Amino acid sequence: MRIILLILICCSPLTSLSELSAAPEKPNRPNVVIILADDMGYGDVTALNSKSRIPTPHLDQLARQSLVFTDAHAAGSYCVPSRYGLLTGRYMWRTRLGSGGNLANFAGTLIEPGRKTIADLLETAGYQTALVGKWHQGLDWKLHDESEREQIRVDPNYQNFQNIDFTSPALKGPKDYGFAYSFGTAGSAEMNPAAFIENNRVTVIPTLTSAQAKKKHGEWFGRDDNIVAEGYTMDRLVPTLSNKACEFIETATRTHPDQPFFLYYAMTTPHNPIVPNEPFIGKSRAGTYGDFVVELDHHVGRLLKKLDELGIAEDTLVIFTSDNGPVDRTKGYRQRWVRGDTQIYGHDSNGPCTGWKGGLEEGGHRVPFLVRWPATIKAGEQCSTTIVFNDVLPTLAELLSVKLDDNTAEDGQSFYKALTGEARPVSFHEAIVHNHHNGTFALRQGPFKLTVRGPKTIAEVLDENVPVTFTLYDLDQDIEETTDVSGKHPQQIKEMHALLKQYVKEGRSNGGR
Repeated sequence: MRIILLILICCSPLTSLSELSAAPEKPNRPNVVIILADDMGYGDVTALNSKSRIPTPHLDQLARQSLVFTDAHAAGSYCVPSRYGLLTGRYMWRTRLGSGGNLANFAGTLIEPGRKTIADLLETAGYQTALVGKWHQGLDWKLHDESEREQIRVDPNYQNFQNIDFTSPALKGPKDYGFAYSFGTAGSAEMNPAAFIENNRVTVIPTLTSAQAKKKHGEWFGRDDNIVAEGYTMDRLVPTLSNKACEFIETATRTHPDQPFFLYYAMTTPHNPIVPNEPFIGKSRAGTYGDFVVELDHHVGRLLKKLDELGIAEDTLVIFTSDNGPVDRTKGYRQRWVRGDTQIYGHDSNGPCTGWKGGLEEGGHRVPFLVRWPATIKAGEQCSTTIVFNDVLPTLAELLSVKLDDNTAEDGQSFYKALTGEARPVSFHEAIVHNHHNGTFALRQGPFKLTVRGPKTIAEVLDENVPVTFTLYDLDQDIEETTDVSGKHPQQIKEMHALLKQYVKEGRSNGGR
């Protein structure tokens, strides 16, 4: 049996997803594992940034064994759009949240009914599927008073916790999107509910306030308005998720050795709260944040070691990446979210790039992207092909010879041929779209990145009456985005602006129907 440990990949057509069950089984299907860090910068990995002040021995070894994509991009520059694009192959600004949108704590599921995800694809292909970690695509909780359903969808600080029936499983969550097993958190570590959720149900009903949690544990690094489950602490969170990820791999391998598995391991580190456990404190030269990345590296190493112990590493595709760039720590964090000093001590999380999480600069969405598959991928190479998270689903489809319908992964292109070395073009896309947390769009085509200032919604992008200004950067010559070259390339701007409008209007960007 082949096994793929994946952090991100995509695919192309041969057999329709709806017909897959009737198709002959493809031999040697690999296991797939996607490892997704949270708010980790390209420059945090020593193998990608020789000036990094954070030791990352396990990620460095993974990089040496991998194909390293040097121009890989999250599907958004913050958590929700990034994960939506990864799971569905579609830009989040096409959803009900719109451009720059975000999910409230209890906002309900974002992925539309009937939309296929990576987990759906692989479950249909006969895989054991699991999510361990941060979901952040919304859950629909059962309410005692349904009249508040619309309020709960939009209120980021909804506090009527008594209206939520935590004794019942969520009406909709990860298991409804192809994950036969799930264990983790609804959103980021400090979001509500502060509880572990297993198979759409809290493992312990949350009843504590933030003040009560602080009194009980001596500290609380979440929000001031949390509802907290007994036993849910920041110290326990990271190792618990690590244990669950390793347990799933071992159980899946030992109980069903002839059935491949898919694990989406969505780590909660190094997103705030910045609370490294004691063994990792002081292990970096980049303050508490650096120590938290050291802890992340340790748990990636645990998972890779588990693959070795089970004898499945050779045929496992491993992809490691991050959901977006890091937070601007030069502005500091709220003290309640930090155990220790967060000064960056000369460490540059973004490596050669500028910009931070949420923004359009490269540092906000250009992410580490390591792909290891010893049986197929030549180790130790770099690939400059521009890829985006939306490409993971179509890449996996091509790997499994599955033909996707026109309503799946509308913004994704397979980069499977880049993995095998058959083709490594500038990009498999005509262009890709970036989106600022304030709604502003940018378009990347070849070396050029065009920022379209003025429109903040997709309707405004198409409205000829909305004033527009442009900045254009040549990233091949100016990775730090210091020099606007729009005056030198008017035709390039005209064509790229028209392309952005086309992508918005057609509802897709991959050339399908």
